[in-house]
Amino acid sequence: MKLNVIYNQSCLEGLRLLPDESVDLLFTDPPYYQYRAQNIQGLKNHKDVVTEFAFDGFQSEDAYLHFIEDVLQECFRVCKPGAAGYVWCGDDFVSYLNRMVERVGFQFRKVIHWHKTNPFPAIYTRKMYANSMEMLVHFSKGTPKTWNHKPVNEMHNFIQTPICMGKERTKHKTQKPLKVCLPFIEISSNKGDVVLDPFMGSGSTAVAAKMLGRNFIGFELDAEYCQLANQRLTSIF
Repeated sequence: MKLNVIYNQSCLEGLRLLPDESVDLLFTDPPYYQYRAQNIQGLKNHKDVVTEFAFDGFQSEDAYLHFIEDVLQECFRVCKPGAAGYVWCGDDFVSYLNRMVERVGFQFRKVIHWHKTNPFPAIYTRKMYANSMEMLVHFSKGTPKTWNHKPVNEMHNFIQTPICMGKERTKHKTQKPLKVCLPFIEISSNKGDVVLDPFMGSGSTAVAAKMLGRNFIGFELDAEYCQLANQRLTSIF
């Protein structure tokens, strides 16, 4: 498969076409639980509304968990020894993910906390706090081969930025801002390396990789989002 392409296909199908030990860094944001908000002032199906949940495209929790673990197993195969991985998740999923990465063979390293300075407000009738945190699970295939250390005050397992806004914002509902992609890709890869994202979404991983002189390869099942991500790349580079 060619580098610097976002393929419109299932990530499991695409990953199985990649050769063993061909990727230097995994950086991805899998689909989260699709929350089902009912009768809450027009906020149905908004991810930041904490309610009873269903799983996006899956019939059960077990089906979702098995799918994510299958993807991670393929990622382990295609990652080079010493490759690092970063996977976004919500705070209700981080303990599952920590165990998963170790079951497939990776070594868990740290949970990084992203504080969103402008989260969607909590719904007062639900008596809940605003969902202002997301987690980034860091792991590696053995000892990390690349660690481009930054100044000490930039090496915390905590990052604080707004959610995506302004000209950077696309119609993708869960788009990650470049500010929460660039530092980790820069620390855990070198120029010319291959960065893999099985769930490209709005293409933030690809844009960040290109900005830093890395190559990328990725997959996105939704044709509209795949087109959006490729148009975003074309407009920037």
